Amino acid sequence: MISAHIHGHDRAILGRIFHHPTSNNLEWREVVAFVERIGSTEEKRDDRWGFTLAGRTATFLRPRDKDMDPREVERLRRLMQDACLSPYSTEILEASPDQGDNDALIVVDHHEARIYRLDLETVGGETETTLRPYDPKGYIHHLSHKEDGNYRGQRAPEDLAYYDRIAAAVTNAPRIAIVGHGTGKASAMSVLSERLREHHHETQGRVVATATIDLSAATDGQLLALGREMLTRDAK
Repeated sequence: MISAHIHGHDRAILGRIFHHPTSNNLEWREVVAFVERIGSTEEKRDDRWGFTLAGRTATFLRPRDKDMDPREVERLRRLMQDACLSPYSTEILEASPDQGDNDALIVVDHHEARIYRLDLETVGGETETTLRPYDPKGYIHHLSHKEDGNYRGQRAPEDLAYYDRIAAAVTNAPRIAIVGHGTGKASAMSVLSERLREHHHETQGRVVATATIDLSAATDGQLLALGREMLTRDAK
């Protein structure tokens, strides 16, 4: 569920937080106001502040000058990454309920990723999170499933941070099943798999099954049934 949108000046602040090399002229008051708009802040003792985003909290030291220390900016960046934010994010999601050791089903194409946390013993007890890529020019929005990642004969620009956010959303799932649409290197499932292999080795090691189907013709119930079947098959 979306709890806050990021737009206008806030997008510029987000970009500066993620900028490399780390910014050394990011104003503290500006950061506090930004975090309050997309999450919450709490002033504590000894010039310390708690920042909370999507259920994740970290404590930061208020600088003596007006600008944040670059090391604190790096810690803020990690907090935002834990909250599934990237330089391209346009929204922040509410914290999902604690899923413990629940397995995950990822249903992914270039338009969006639906992430279900499944308790295999409780049908109907799943939760869903939806992530979407940053697509400022609307290329991906107008793609049909048959094109599956091509725009006028060319691959649509990829927001690779989109796939990193998918990985972050299943970081504690003991087993992961992935369902995608289309085949070949242009498919979103292939891009996700490659991203996991290159940058999220531990998560890739927990992928136990993948399947390719026509997502445009599949209902939520069919997708969940397929995911449960894939995960149950691995458990045997």
